Amino acid sequence: MRPLLLALLLASSAFADPEVIGQVFDSDGKDGGVIDFAILKLKNPDDLDGDPIAVKTDRTGRFSVRLAPGAYRIGDIRKPLERDKRLFETCLTRDLIEIGHDAMYDLGPVRLEKAGTYVTGVVKRAGKGVPGVDVAVFDAGAGSATGVKATTDAAGKYELQMPEVRGPQPLVMTVAEKEGQAFARGSVDLWKPATLDIELPAAYSELMVDLTAPGETWVYFHPKGDPAPYVMHKLKAGAKASIPGFAPGACTLTAICDGAQVDLEVTLPAAAPFAIAIPAGPRHKVDGKAAISGAPADLDRATLAVIAKPSASTSPGYLWSPLARDGSFSFPGLAAGKYEISVAVGKRFESMRWFEVRTSTVAMGVLDLGAPRTLDLSVRAADLLK
Repeated sequence: MRPLLLALLLASSAFADPEVIGQVFDSDGKDGGVIDFAILKLKNPDDLDGDPIAVKTDRTGRFSVRLAPGAYRIGDIRKPLERDKRLFETCLTRDLIEIGHDAMYDLGPVRLEKAGTYVTGVVKRAGKGVPGVDVAVFDAGAGSATGVKATTDAAGKYELQMPEVRGPQPLVMTVAEKEGQAFARGSVDLWKPATLDIELPAAYSELMVDLTAPGETWVYFHPKGDPAPYVMHKLKAGAKASIPGFAPGACTLTAICDGAQVDLEVTLPAAAPFAIAIPAGPRHKVDGKAAISGAPADLDRATLAVIAKPSASTSPGYLWSPLARDGSFSFPGLAAGKYEISVAVGKRFESMRWFEVRTSTVAMGVLDLGAPRTLDLSVRAADLLK
C-alpha cells in the first residue's frame, strides 16, 4: 500500500504548476517588506498587460507563487513610504517571464526605485488664501501648462504629485485667471518635495511696447533671470502694442527680427511704453560645420544645435541652427555685430522658435560679423555632455 501511495504522490507532483520565487528589495537595497502586487499572465509574449495573479511578499520581501507554464510580467509595484506616504518607490519593469515545465523558477531580486516627488504651496492675494483656483505645472519653453494641476482648498492650499521627476529640474507653477496669469519659480528633485507659494496681484498690468524694426518681430516675455520664453507675441514693424495680463515685477523682453536680437530689462507696471529698437542694418549668412570629438555613436543629433548669442544679450537660444548628422549648420542671416558661438545640447521648441540650452560649450568666444562667414567649429564631447 505504501509504495502505491508514494507513486501517486510522485505522479501528482510531476503535474503540479512550477513554483516561482523571488525577493523584492527597496531603493536602498534592503528587504522590501510586505507588499501586495500582481504577476500578469499574458495572452502572448508581446503583451504589456494581462490577467493579474495576486502575490504578497513576507516581511523580508520574499514571495512564492505557483504559475502554469506560459508568458508573464510583473505588474507595476507602487509602495508608499512609512515616513511620508506622498513619496513612493516603484518597479515598472517590462521584462518577459517565460515559465516552462521545470519544478522551480527563481526570478531573483526585484528592485524598487525612488519615484517622483510632490509640490505644495498656498495661493494668496493680499496675504489671504484664494480657494478654488487651479494651480498647474507650466512648461516655460513651450509657453503653456502641461496639464498637471491641482485645485486649492478653502485655505488656498494645494498639493500636486509629480511622479515623473528623476533628478533636479526647474519648476514653474502658474495660476491663469480671466484677467491675467501669475507664476512662481523654484526647483524640484527626486524625493525632495518643493514648496511654491503663488501671489496673485490685486490687478494685472499691461505691457506697452513701442517697436521700431525692419519687419515682423517676435517679442518674448520671461521673468528676469529665466531665459525661457513664457509668453510670445508677433508684432508688425513699427507697431505700438498694449498686451494685457501681466503680473507686476521685473522681467526681460527679448525681441527677434530677421536674425537680430534685442533684450530689454523692464519692470511692470510702467506708466510709459517700452521702446524696442532693432536696427535695419545688413544681415549676413553664417554657415559651416561643427565637429564633436569623442562623441558616442548613439548621440541623438536632434538634441544638438549651434547657438549664436549676441555679446550684449543674456538670453541664449533665440538665434539657433539645428546641427545636421554631418555636422553642418546654417544661419540664413545674422545682423552685423559680435556673437558668442556655442554648441549646445537641449530641446527644440519649434512653436516658440526657441532652443532650450541644457549644456553647452563655447566654440568661438567672439565672432565679429561684418560679412558672410563659413565657420569650422570643433568641441569636445566631454565638455558638451558633462
